[in-house]
Formats: sequence, C-alpha cells, structure tokens
Amino acid sequence: MTEHSDTPVVIVERRSSSLGAFIGGTILGAVVALLYAPRTGEETQAEIRDRVKRLRDEAEDRLHLMRDDVEGRYKRVRDDVEDRVERVRGDLTDRVDTAREDLKSRKLQAEEVVKVGRSTARKAREDLERRVAESKEEYKQRVADLTEEAEEEVAEVAEVAEIAEEPATD
Repeated sequence: MTEHSDTPVVIVERRSSSLGAFIGGTILGAVVALLYAPRTGEETQAEIRDRVKRLRDEAEDRLHLMRDDVEGRYKRVRDDVEDRVERVRGDLTDRVDTAREDLKSRKLQAEEVVKVGRSTARKAREDLERRVAESKEEYKQRVADLTEEAEEEVAEVAEVAEIAEEPATD
C-alpha cells in the first residue's frame, strides 16, 4: 500500500446501482485478498489479471443483462403506448363516424321536414285559394240573387206605381 495508510478503506455510496455496488465489492475483495495472500509478484500479477478479467467478464455479463432488461422494458412500454394510441385512434374514428352518421341522419330528417313543410304550405295555399274562389262565387251568386230580388221588387214597385197612376174607374 501507500505510506499514508496500512488499512484498507471502504467507500459506501448512496443511490448507486447494483452494478456499481458489485464492482466496488469485487474491487474491495481483490484488494483485501492481495493484502493477505502470501504470493510472489508474478503469482500476484497473474491473480490480478485473472480477477480483472473475471471482473470485466462479470461486468460485461451484467451490463448485457441490464441492457437486455432495459430494452425489454422499453419494447413493452413502446408496445403498450402504441396499443393505447391505436385504441384511442380507433375510439376517435368510431366517434367521428358516429357523428357523421348522426349528422347525415339529421340532415335527411331536416330535408324531410322541409319537404313536408313545403307540401303542407302548398296544400294550405291551394285550400286558401279554393276557399277564396268559393267565397267569390258565393259573393257573385249572392249579388246576382240580390240583384234579381231587387229587380223583382223594382218590377213590383213599378207595377204598383203603374196601378197607382191609373185613374180610378168607379
């Protein structure tokens, strides 16, 4: 070790990942093993190379596992979001289609109401024109009847006047 200290130092980090804890623990274990293992320099170097290789291999394995896990989670979340988007899109499409059909139905109903209204107005106009014509005919007939009655009364009055004008023969 160094001149400053003969005892190993353990560093604990908060909020570290399990990979960081694993790597830290492995390094700490290697340091402790080196300090207490009575070996030659070549043996120690070989041991360090082996342990570093194992550590690197384990770290790569864990990294691959974590990457696969993250990719799997990402794919599941992406698929879930795509499914939800498709469901919302389908719901919106259904609602738009329903609104279009409702609008089309209401338009047809409105056209039918206008058609019935026009037909009813035409019939009412025809009925009104017929009644006006009948009233005119009744008026003309009544005027003709009254004229005839007046002429008959005038004729009767004229006869009475003629009779009244004749000298009395007695």
